[in-house]
Amino acid sequence: MKRHLFAILLALVTAVAAAQEKRPFDTKVFNDEYRIYLRMNFYDKDISVPGADVLGKVDGYIASLQGSTRWFIVGSTIKSKTEAEIEVVNDYGSEDFTATLKYNGDGTYTFRKRGGSTLKFAVAGKWQKLPGTFTLEEK
Repeated sequence: MKRHLFAILLALVTAVAAAQEKRPFDTKVFNDEYRIYLRMNFYDKDISVPGADVLGKVDGYIASLQGSTRWFIVGSTIKSKTEAEIEVVNDYGSEDFTATLKYNGDGTYTFRKRGGSTLKFAVAGKWQKLPGTFTLEEK
């Protein structure tokens, strides 16, 4: 009886420890300067994009708080505990780019575009072009 109780207790402790494991690439992060956010889950790749459910599940998306433009993360590879590579395409499928996303350990992420199109959003009838490198943070 004691063995069974010990085995059950050990299984529960293991399950709780696994549930508390930090998953830095399963979150929503923001950049207040450019008024954008990035929703991602590079582990389960199960994000539904609001208003674009026809696409099915994706790895994540980048969206503006000022408009309806979205960029879809259609591929992601976690390279280490703190770095991931992403493949991104716009909502028309006409532009794409690759980038890295680095978790800095303090709740911030560094986005660095590697190649391809410029990340941009339609804001008040004009294109807001974002720089190749910027920081996002959890809120």
